Order: sequence, then structure tokens, then C-alpha cells
Amino acid sequence: MQTPSKTSQLGRPKTPRLSRKAIGRAALEMFQEEEGLSIPRLAERLGVRQSSFYKHVTGRQEIIELARGALVEKATLPEMAQGNLDQVIRQIFDSLLRAYSLVPALLPLLLAQPVSHPAALALYDRFAEAFERAGTPRNLVIPTLETLDSAAIGASLDAMTMESAWSISDEEQSDYPHLYAARTAVAEQPVDRFSFLADVLAAGLRSAIKAAD
Repeated sequence: MQTPSKTSQLGRPKTPRLSRKAIGRAALEMFQEEEGLSIPRLAERLGVRQSSFYKHVTGRQEIIELARGALVEKATLPEMAQGNLDQVIRQIFDSLLRAYSLVPALLPLLLAQPVSHPAALALYDRFAEAFERAGTPRNLVIPTLETLDSAAIGASLDAMTMESAWSISDEEQSDYPHLYAARTAVAEQPVDRFSFLADVLAAGLRSAIKAAD
């Protein structure tokens, strides 16, 4: 039997160049830096041929899910939200908002497919447990998680855009008097819209729980 040469032994990598975790991390970086996903460009980043991906993933949708898992790993998220219902909602909403703000380009794609990455499922399982401990009926846990998730994604995208959604000049105030007056009032007495949104979500959940009793 022929003994492999030292050259061939040195040239063979000790660990595989490509893995599902590496694909997810590189995809997340691409979304952060290039605001989109290109599989040819992703292959370039990883130094492999595009065909190599399909030994590890089935296609684009799975790569997006691996990027979701990489985001869970990268973001600072609570091990377990604790406290009463209002506190749990605020902790989870704030943590999701911080995570999603890291990579706004990925968010519309996350909304288009169900959560299936083990790390993400484990995180939402902890969130579900926190809501149960805070007194949320089990049949309301999933709607609550879905609402919080959608609200955090929307708020993250909103934070990246314009400061105000309303463009009304002083000359137009008589055409839209109520909207103009409301915009003036909030400019004089600012409201943290993200805290306000978390409070509205908490109030809505409390109302739903009361109605279910």
C-alpha cells in the first residue's frame, strides 16, 4: 500500500471548510454588510464552490433559517424573562428589538417562513415558559409570541427609516387639522414609541386574559 506523501497530508484540512453553522454565520454577515443574500457571493465568502452548499442545505430558504440561528447566537438575549406580565413583555420585546436591529435586511425574509432552527425554537420555548409563569393561558401563548415578534420586526424596520411618517407643511394644517394638531402635540410632549408599543401589547394581552377567564 502506498503511503500518502507529506504534501498531501499537509494540504488536507483537519476540519471541513463548510458546515451548516459556518453557512449561517456567513449568511448573517452578508445580510449585515450587503443587505441581501446572493448564494454565489456567499460561496465566495466561504471560499467554496456554489455546488458545495447543497451537501449541507436544501436551498435558499434553509440558508435564511441558518442565518436566523446565527442571529440568536450573536444577539444578547435573556436566558429567561422573569416578573409579572408587563415585565415579561417588556423584557422579551426589548431583547427582540435589539436583536432584529442588528440585521434589518433579513427581517422581511424571516416573516415569510416558519421558525425551525433549533436555537431559535429553544429561545421561543423559554419565552413561552416565561409567559406561562406570568399567568398567560396556553392558548394565548402562541398569539402573544407572534404579535411580539411581528411588532419587534416592524419597530426595528421603522427605527431604520424616517423620524416621522407624516409630512404636513404649516400651509397645509387647515387641510388636515386633526393630524397636524396631533403631530404638533407629540413634538411638544414626546412619547417613546417603542415603550408605548410594549405598553399597548401588555394592555392588550391583559384584556385578552381577562376575557378568557
